[in-house]
Amino acid sequence: MKQSSQKTTSSTGRIWLRRIGIVLASLVVLVLAFYAFVYFQTESRINKVYEVSLQKLPIPDDSASYALGKHVAETRGCLGCHGQNLAGGRALADESTPIGVLYVPNITSGKGGIQYTDEDYIRVLRHGLNKENKPVWFMPSHEVCHISNQDMAALIGYLKKQPPVDHTVPEKSLKPLGRFLTFIGEFPLLPAEKIDHATTVYVDKVTIADNAETGQYLATTCQGCHGPQFKGAAPHGPNEPPIPDISSTGKVGKWSEAGFVNLFHTGKTPEGKLLSQYMPVKEFNYSDQELRAIYKHLHQSK
Repeated sequence: MKQSSQKTTSSTGRIWLRRIGIVLASLVVLVLAFYAFVYFQTESRINKVYEVSLQKLPIPDDSASYALGKHVAETRGCLGCHGQNLAGGRALADESTPIGVLYVPNITSGKGGIQYTDEDYIRVLRHGLNKENKPVWFMPSHEVCHISNQDMAALIGYLKKQPPVDHTVPEKSLKPLGRFLTFIGEFPLLPAEKIDHATTVYVDKVTIADNAETGQYLATTCQGCHGPQFKGAAPHGPNEPPIPDISSTGKVGKWSEAGFVNLFHTGKTPEGKLLSQYMPVKEFNYSDQELRAIYKHLHQSK
């Protein structure tokens, strides 16, 4: 009887082990099947070819337009991201991260850079697309696609005149976590998906004034980090602070206009707190009039 009981126990143990093995194998198959779906879905989005009607925009060559183009590049984050010489190289996600490999590209005409026609600039800035009409990665075209024809033409004219810099950055790639975050919409990899490509008419000129309407026009640059309603967001990286609410419900809502303007000159909040390197306010070379306009718009944002 004892021997029979041992055999039964042993048989039961093998049955349970077999069942556990089947469950684990099934889970592995499900995970692999789900990842395959995520992979092919994100690949489809990455390689989507968009049909767009490119705007015809004359690019100016005068000194006043060059100065305006530089100002647009400063206030729209071009220089802050690509560097003062536009040669890129900063790692948004390096080889050690689980998201992927993504370095800021060289957008000069040097080795490792770009060879863009006027239409190519329109395509990437208005639509977030490369020469093949496929989405560029992580470039916030959706924050600048709406700018006036004057500002866009001046910006392109400025970019075209920058001296070539030889600098080749590592090839971009996406790891499983990066794909999953892109799949669920938590990693803004493809700005082309946020743009209304049917829009073909843009305002010719925006006259900068000390009002909330001008602030709304300028503050789209802020939305990339602080969110569409300026309510802040989680940190972009493991060593970075949370991105604060800069709407009227955040600390900015308690600041005076003069305190907000002074922040961009000193890098210090009205409370005397020095901002971290992740909010490089001095790189955004706004005029005081533009800052007052942004302040007014933020104070209207609930």
